[in-house]
Amino acid sequence: MLSLVLPTYNEAKNIPELLPKLEEILTGIEHEIIIVDDDSPDGTWHIALELAQGREDLHVIRRLGRRGLSSAVIEGFLAAKGDVFAVMDADGQHDFELLPALYHAVRSGSGIAVGSRYVEGGSVGEWDERRQVLSRIATRLALFLCAVKVKDPMSGFFAIERSLFERVVTKLNPKGFKILLDLLVCVPRETQVTEHPFTFRKRLHGQSKLSLRVQVDFLEYLYDVTVGKYIPLTFVKYSLVGTLGVFVHLCAYYAITRFVLQSSHPSVGGFSIAVIGATETAIVFNFFLNNIWTFAGQRLQGKQAAVGFLKFNIACLFGALVNWGVSTSLFALKWQEFLAVFLGAMAGVMWNYTVNRIFTWKE
Repeated sequence: MLSLVLPTYNEAKNIPELLPKLEEILTGIEHEIIIVDDDSPDGTWHIALELAQGREDLHVIRRLGRRGLSSAVIEGFLAAKGDVFAVMDADGQHDFELLPALYHAVRSGSGIAVGSRYVEGGSVGEWDERRQVLSRIATRLALFLCAVKVKDPMSGFFAIERSLFERVVTKLNPKGFKILLDLLVCVPRETQVTEHPFTFRKRLHGQSKLSLRVQVDFLEYLYDVTVGKYIPLTFVKYSLVGTLGVFVHLCAYYAITRFVLQSSHPSVGGFSIAVIGATETAIVFNFFLNNIWTFAGQRLQGKQAAVGFLKFNIACLFGALVNWGVSTSLFALKWQEFLAVFLGAMAGVMWNYTVNRIFTWKE
């Protein structure tokens, strides 16, 4: 049985047009179609549910509070009943007529069968030169990571044997849009993969999802499966935000002393007020940027954001105490002054990151 997953976001116009074509091409193949929608604002999930009425072969998963093509595909595969899983875009850009060939290739012994734009007979269609260059660069970077080499590791159109997917599912990193790449990184090296040419088509309706965010997600994925095994990307982001926070702290201190206290040589009391104000300004900045960037996957909103901001303040307070305690203890032990200050600061950063990762932005 073939389980075809269609991950969707704002594809309300495409779904009613695509499904009849899929039913026609899959005639004679036992199958189910699973639409996994990320709560599309255009109501794709609603249209899909209406189309599913009275049909046993069409299922709809509406995801709330979760986004991302890779994670949507994984969720669809986990809900599937077939012994062969397949995925394709719901916008008509993938050649659905290739589905029977991909299905039969897996049934005949291929662990993965890929719809490829870069083997003989395949094409990227009417892509402009910029997109072609970006795709080629991304493909070359991706190939360095793959346990199994193929011509088109960035394809979003493929089929995979159920048992193979189940062997590697716990190793997958569901970030971004390139689920095939993630699978090729994780599957055993002896996995047989076949590639089948197709020409990338124009979208039926709507706009391309290839945004700057998608490109950044790809780069983050590359980091995650290489350096990220040793230094988490979230820690790098958190540290970068902290570095920017130091700059914000200095700017805020200058603004408070010059424009609020109106003094270039404040008293001890004025200095303390300026430092406290600058510190809290930096904390607000750090919390905001960490919330929308560092921990974007666990972004806090509404009341949760208010509670999270309080937790962040408390964590930073204790982080400052850790910083002070470590640096002064090392200095008292006759460590070199700058080294003691540096290690104290690093201890504070590690404390803040760990505590906030566990209590403020929980997985």
